Amino acid sequence: MSFIENARGFLPSSMLDWPGKICTVLFLNGCNFRCPYCHNPDLVNGRKIPNEVSWSRLAFFLSQRRGWIDGVSISGGEPTLNSELSDLCRKIKGISMLVKVDTNGSRPRVIKELLNRGVVDHLSMDVKTSLARYPEVVMRPVDMDSIMESIDTIICSGIEHEFRCTVVPGLVDYQDLESIASMLRGAEALMLQQFRPEKTLLPEYQTLKPYPDELIIEWADKLNAILPTRSRGLAAMARG
Repeated sequence: MSFIENARGFLPSSMLDWPGKICTVLFLNGCNFRCPYCHNPDLVNGRKIPNEVSWSRLAFFLSQRRGWIDGVSISGGEPTLNSELSDLCRKIKGISMLVKVDTNGSRPRVIKELLNRGVVDHLSMDVKTSLARYPEVVMRPVDMDSIMESIDTIICSGIEHEFRCTVVPGLVDYQDLESIASMLRGAEALMLQQFRPEKTLLPEYQTLKPYPDELIIEWADKLNAILPTRSRGLAAMARG
């Protein structure tokens, strides 16, 4: 039986992870960042785990739902750390499913490989904060040239894409968002995501009060003057 490298499990269906699509979400273990507010802390440390998802199981599941499920969103963790990512995307495309890949943008070479092989239909990159504050957020050494290379590659890719920023008090403020939006000029969309203090990498972030939903909506409206900006994960008013 062929197992998917570092696959931790999958969510059968989601209407939130891929705008305008119904998708299955496949989670891959391991990340090279340590964002303190990460809502998937179990996937971060990358420790070896028994493979939990076989390709045959996933392919059978998808084949039984063709016509209802549009595609697969590959998330993490950080999917571009997976040495078999390109082949996995190719297999999913081979059973007539669309492929979306989430990334933190730290490995532009892998993003270019996916694009050059034509095995990805949508790229979604998390932009953590303004460039000057990146080390403060990811809590690891980070090559900002690689982050910028990924941003430029995605904007010029010619495929559907979005950039996302989780708006965490103390790590992202409106000035940071203005800087991000200016950096992303030419992109299809920026998505502001509400911070949810329910399950986080650092326990102290579970007591951090999020920004009011109305403030995030106001910020998104202002940023629309720079590039299309929407908000997600809001209880007061859902947009996007």
